[in-house]
Amino acid sequence: MRSGIGAFALLTLVLSSCVANTGSESTQSPSPPTPASTATVPVAASASLTPRPTAAMRAHENPFLGYRITLPSTYRRLPPSYFTADRTTGGLLGRDAYTLLTEQQEREECLQDLGDLPPRTANLLLLVDAYVVDPAVSASDWASTPRIPGAQSFAIHRRIVALNLPGLDAIKLVADNATADTQVVVIHATDRMYMISPTMWPGPHSLEDIAATFSTVARQPVPTPSPSPSANIARANATELAALLGAAFTARDADAVARLMDACRISVSPVIDGTEGLPNSGGGGLGRSVALFTQALRDRFAAGDLSVAVGSNVELDARGGYFVRSQWTEPDRTLSIDLVMSPVGDVWRWTAARQYFTRADLGSPICIPYRSPWVSRSGRC
Repeated sequence: MRSGIGAFALLTLVLSSCVANTGSESTQSPSPPTPASTATVPVAASASLTPRPTAAMRAHENPFLGYRITLPSTYRRLPPSYFTADRTTGGLLGRDAYTLLTEQQEREECLQDLGDLPPRTANLLLLVDAYVVDPAVSASDWASTPRIPGAQSFAIHRRIVALNLPGLDAIKLVADNATADTQVVVIHATDRMYMISPTMWPGPHSLEDIAATFSTVARQPVPTPSPSPSANIARANATELAALLGAAFTARDADAVARLMDACRISVSPVIDGTEGLPNSGGGGLGRSVALFTQALRDRFAAGDLSVAVGSNVELDARGGYFVRSQWTEPDRTLSIDLVMSPVGDVWRWTAARQYFTRADLGSPICIPYRSPWVSRSGRC
């Protein structure tokens, strides 16, 4: 995983968003930039950008975020997200995501489990984030300053290189190593800062070429994000979901359980003697395919060798998330698992599972003894 991406990825995970289909698209070839002055950034020498010829290009415009870019037509825009731009979000106003995966390919990916790292296809996702900023701040200074107290800046472990985008203050953040690959482009336009980046590894298309097509457009008022539910409402929603999960597990109805889960994957993590994660490793977490989990759970219920009892007391964990405890009983062991519940859009879902082990459970060689339905393999590990 690339250095410096942690704060960015974490922000992606913790923010709750209001999703709406907005913005517009049109198909055309990008126009070359016209000469104009650019802001001076006291860093490495700038690079002049000229879009490379591309057979099929499509312009994407979001008047709520106030920008327009042109991408290869193979990119598909996902529904945008809008946020309340304040200290908790680091000023993040909204995000557009573009993917090179087709809808069918996305469905096929959901039939695969993930380990500690995302799949290599993660580089097929391109993000455009818009932040509200002080018009006086430069792109260089902004990228060098943590967006959230205690977090790292986007420029950590990266070098800042100025980009020549006519009329705009623009920089690129390149890897501070021998590859020197461009990882992020930051563009300052009046009171907005735009950040263009793949989710992690370098994408198949040049960020510099994409940035060269960037322009601002007349803005419209940003859709108001859905307010976060009050603590009482959130607890009530989590309690209702816990009761539904309990009923589905008691009925040994795997399909009913699946309807209460997120559509693609459930996050699975170990807690070993009270400590989350496996030391000196990637952590031991999994991204379990919900489709594979459901089939395996159906098989276990049919075999009669697994029963699940879900508690009734919903609790709040250290991260502010709601969970309910459960006991998974097999012929040779009983495992405690926290069922973590979160809002997915406007609906609450079971999204994660924390499984409790002792150090002795890990055996030799050390491994986390996940079993079906959490993994498809047979055997100890």
